[in-house]
Amino acid sequence: MRKFISILAVILFFISCNDEVEIPAGNDAGDGIKVRMVITIPFSTGYSKTKAGIGQPIHESLISEVQVLVFEDRKYRYRVPGISINSNTEQTTFTALLNASPLPVELLILANTDEAVISNEPSSGDSKNVVKKKINRQFDNLVSNFPMYGEYEFPAGLSSTEKQEITGIKMLRSIARVDVIATEAMNFRLAGVKAYRANSSLQVIPDEAGSVKVTTPSVPDESTANVNSRMFSVAEEDGNEFSAQLYLPEASSPAESDRVSNATCVVVGGYYNGSDKMSYYRMDFDPDNKENSFGQILRNHKYIFNVKKVSAPGWDNPDDAANNRSAHIMVEVQQWDDNTIDMSFDGEHHFGVSSREIVLNNKAGSNAAIDVFTDLTDYTLQWADANGLPIGSEEQSLSDDYFTVEKNPDGSRLIVTALQDNMSGDAGPVRRFVITAHRWKILVTVRQKYSVAANTVINLLTFNAGLGNLGTNLVASVSPDGRAGGIRGILDNRNNFGPDGNVICGGYNLIRSNTNNNRLTDALFAAFDVVYVHYMGNAYFGNEDAKKVHDWLKAKKNRVLIASYDATDVSKYLIDELLGGNSDIKYLTANNGEFAVAPSSVDNSYFTSTGPFTSGSYTPVSPGFSFRNYDAYHGEILLNTESAKGITPILTGKAGGIVLGVDYSRRIVYIGDTDLGNSLSGTGGTSDNRINNTTGEINNDASKLIANLFAWITDVVLYGE
Repeated sequence: MRKFISILAVILFFISCNDEVEIPAGNDAGDGIKVRMVITIPFSTGYSKTKAGIGQPIHESLISEVQVLVFEDRKYRYRVPGISINSNTEQTTFTALLNASPLPVELLILANTDEAVISNEPSSGDSKNVVKKKINRQFDNLVSNFPMYGEYEFPAGLSSTEKQEITGIKMLRSIARVDVIATEAMNFRLAGVKAYRANSSLQVIPDEAGSVKVTTPSVPDESTANVNSRMFSVAEEDGNEFSAQLYLPEASSPAESDRVSNATCVVVGGYYNGSDKMSYYRMDFDPDNKENSFGQILRNHKYIFNVKKVSAPGWDNPDDAANNRSAHIMVEVQQWDDNTIDMSFDGEHHFGVSSREIVLNNKAGSNAAIDVFTDLTDYTLQWADANGLPIGSEEQSLSDDYFTVEKNPDGSRLIVTALQDNMSGDAGPVRRFVITAHRWKILVTVRQKYSVAANTVINLLTFNAGLGNLGTNLVASVSPDGRAGGIRGILDNRNNFGPDGNVICGGYNLIRSNTNNNRLTDALFAAFDVVYVHYMGNAYFGNEDAKKVHDWLKAKKNRVLIASYDATDVSKYLIDELLGGNSDIKYLTANNGEFAVAPSSVDNSYFTSTGPFTSGSYTPVSPGFSFRNYDAYHGEILLNTESAKGITPILTGKAGGIVLGVDYSRRIVYIGDTDLGNSLSGTGGTSDNRINNTTGEINNDASKLIANLFAWITDVVLYGE
C-alpha cells in the first residue's frame, strides 16, 4: 500500500509541474501586469530510527492550483488564478496577471483550494477578516493536495514598473500531521492508528494571517467535531513507526468537563505483551495541558506521539478507547511547527534549532538567541574551524576573544554575545561552533557587522494641541507637554538610543507640528518615520487627517503609528479609521487602579523579557508589575472583540481590556492612557510603577517596558520588520 501511495504521489507531482490550466477569475480579471511569484514550500521532516533514507514526503508539498485574492486599501476587489505553475518539493513558481492600482495592494495566495474559493466567492468590498471566515472547505481526510496559504503586499500600490518576479513568499499548510512512534515500548507492537472527532471543515486562511506561524487554531463556526478517520494499518515490518499518513484540521481545546467526550484524539491499536488479541489505547494532544491547550491542534505543526510504555491490555475496540480516558499507556507528545529548521527525530530523541546563523551588530555586548527544541539538555558546544571541523574540547558554554555562547539552564536557548566593538564594516569577526546532541551535529556561524543604522536618525511627529506631545529637540528645543516628560527623556538619552546606545541608531529627531483640522497634508506625514497622535480633541484631528495618516502608514513597511484612545472626546476619527469604530472600547472616568502586565506569551515577551532593555545587563520586568494609573481617564480595547483582533496586549486595565498593545502586522501601537509617558507621580504613583525621571535613566520596570516599546518601533523603522 505504501508503495502505491508513493507512486501515485510522484505521478501527481509531475502533473503539477506541467500545469497550465486556467480557471476563470471572479469579478475582474487582471489587465496584464504579469508578475512571476516564487513560493517557499514549508519544510517537511523525514525521519526513521529503523529505516535509513526516508526523504521528505512529496505529497505534503505539491501545489497544483493557485488562486490569488487581491485587496486594495484593505478591501477585496478581485481574484485571478495562478498560471504556468511549476512545483517541486522546495518551491513553486507561477504567474499572476494583476491590475495596476495606486492604492496599497495585498495578495492572499491560496494553493490547492480552487473549489473552496469558487464555492465561497468573496464579495467586492469584503474585509480580510470576512474573507478569512468565508473560505472554508470540508475535511475529507485530505485525499487531495494540502490547502496552503501565504501573503504578499505592495504597500505603495502596483504599477507596470513593478519588478516582474517576487520571491520569498512563505506558505502555511492549513492542516497538521500526526505521527506515532512506539520503538521504546518493547512489549507492544503497533498495528493501527485512527483519529476521532476531527473537525468537519477547516478554515484555509488562519485568523493570524500575515504570520509565518500560528499560535491559536482557526476553526469555522459551522464545523462540528464529528469526523473519524479510517483505521490506518501499521505493518510489522514498519518497526513500530507510523508517519506521513494521518493529517487533521485545526481543533480548539474543549472545556475541561468535555475533554473525554469532545476532544479530538488519536487511538492506537496493537498487541500487548505478545498477545494475539488487538488492544486499543487513547492518546490526547497536550495531555499535560502545559499551555492550557488540552486537545488543541495547530496548522502546519507536526505532532509526534512517542509511546514510552504500555502497562496493560487496552480496550477491546477503538470506539470504547476513544470515549474513555486514556489508560495503560504512557505517551510523550512532541510538537513543532514546520518552519523550525534542522528538526530531527529518531524514535528516542528529538533536536532542532531556529537558526544556523547569528548576525550581531557592531557594539560590544550585543547579543542574539537561537531557540533549541530538544529533550537532550546535555548537548555540547565546540568551536569549529573555517571548514566547519570541530576544534578544542566539547563544553557546555564557549568563550574566546570575540564571542561567548551560553546555554539556558534547561537548554532551550543559546545566547551569543559580542565581546568587542567592530568598526571594520562587514569584515568583522566570524566564528563557527558545532552543537553535538546524541548522533546529530549542527554547525552554527556567528558574524559581527558594523551597523549603518548608527547613522540613521528617526523622525517622530507629535502635535501642539492636547496632552502628551513630545515637543522638539532640534536647535530651537521646545519642552514636551508635562505628561510626556518620561518618554522624552528616554528618547533623548543617547545611552538608550544613539550610535553607541543600547539600541543603535542615529537617535530621535522630535518634531512638533501645528494641527489644522482636516487640512494636514500628505507631504507633512511623508517626512516622518513615526507619527504619534496623542490626546487631542476631535476638533483638532479630523476624519480626513485620519485617512491621510493611515495611507502614510500603509505606504511603507518601515513606518509606525502610535494611536491614542484615552477618552471619548479624543482620536474618534483615527480610531474609527483603524478599528472600524469605537464600540469595542470601554472608556473609564474613574481611577480604578493600576494597569497590569498582560499574561506572558511569545508575542509580548519582547517588551517584558527579551527586548534590549530587559536582557543583557538589564533584568526582565517583574511578572507582578503594574503601571501607575495617573488619573481618572483612560480607554481599554476590550479583549475577544473584533477591534482587539491582531493586537498583542502589553498592559491591561481593570475592565480586562488593552491599555497598551501592538498590532505587529499593521505596525500600530495603541495607547489607552497618554499618561504612560508621564514622569510625575500622580494618583497612586510610586518610584517603581511609573517612569520616575526625565533624564532617560532606565531604572525600574516602567521605564524598561516603555524603552522596549520604542526599541521595537526603532527596529521597524530601521529594518522594516
